[in-house]
Amino acid sequence: MGRKGRSYWLVFGVGFFCLLWLAENRAFASDEYIAGYASAMLEHEYRVTDAVVDVVNGEIVVTARTLGNVDRGKVEASLRRISGVTRVTLRTGDPASVPPSPEGAHVTIPESQSKWLPRGLLFSPLHADPRWPHFSASYRHYTQGLDLSGVAATSFGETFAIYRNRSFFGGEWDIGIQAGVFSIFNVDSASIDLVNADYRVGVLSSYRNGRFSLMARIQHQSSHLGDEFLLGNPGVTRINLSYEAVDLKLSYEFFDWLRLYGGGGVLVHRDPDDLGLATTQWGVELVSPRTFLDGLVRPVAYGDFQCNQMTNWGVGQSIMAGLQFENARIGDRRIQVLGEYYAGPSPDGQFYREYVSWYGVGVHLYF
Repeated sequence: MGRKGRSYWLVFGVGFFCLLWLAENRAFASDEYIAGYASAMLEHEYRVTDAVVDVVNGEIVVTARTLGNVDRGKVEASLRRISGVTRVTLRTGDPASVPPSPEGAHVTIPESQSKWLPRGLLFSPLHADPRWPHFSASYRHYTQGLDLSGVAATSFGETFAIYRNRSFFGGEWDIGIQAGVFSIFNVDSASIDLVNADYRVGVLSSYRNGRFSLMARIQHQSSHLGDEFLLGNPGVTRINLSYEAVDLKLSYEFFDWLRLYGGGGVLVHRDPDDLGLATTQWGVELVSPRTFLDGLVRPVAYGDFQCNQMTNWGVGQSIMAGLQFENARIGDRRIQVLGEYYAGPSPDGQFYREYVSWYGVGVHLYF
């Protein structure tokens, strides 16, 4: 074969591979490819079920019966990274009422067949609540109360859904358990004395329909002072603080970045028996719709306020703000580094009659 023939074959080969490359990238950008990729990501990474994915000219529209407490901002960011995607819309509704588009692609994500031990929560955590069970470790500097200065605060706990199913008005409900231990340690003492530990365990039922959710709960709390603290403070009289409480919380996510919640409850059994019965709680949560540092972090801010009869209606103010790390997770738990401020009646056991204030910083893990 002469030089001229080899040149023809070279041009033909280069052209052939260019055509394959163009065809491949066109396939990657096709609506069918985008719909398949997006549905697989939603089902396997974010555990979204009972939904449809429509794609027309690169625009994704996801209609799900419920998105639970899925991080919408993270889902949208993940879907936008798919090659060929021009826009992403997430909405809640009946997937069966969405007809296939005559143009584009339509993929159905089936309803989950397993209703036992489902993943995720219908009622999102109350992030600034000092007694919401989760894993955390914080350093606090007390500016008032308990004759303490430097304090290490830890919590160990979780909420698990046991059974979940469809409910009225097209929503979902579940029943689960919640348990946690909340401890504070005096880091200024030689042996880092345990000051107080509160133990909580309860049963809760949650409901969600779109952006609205509620939680009904019955729980038990008991509190215990540390041995070293009692030995070092002989003048302290231990109170056998223990009670069962029933409460109801309502929550609504007005926007992807704004959530408001509130509710109340009552103590149904208590020791000492002169504890006030009524409890109230409300709060606001802000989650930035934008991420920073190339999608690594997302600013968040939370406020929780409690006003209870047992503390003579003194308002406990818990404010937390900081960063959520988008790509750093432990299991399904998001990692947050938060600055903390608290002022009001102490949330720690028998010290509920004392006014305290502190500021600090901590690492928190939330679903």
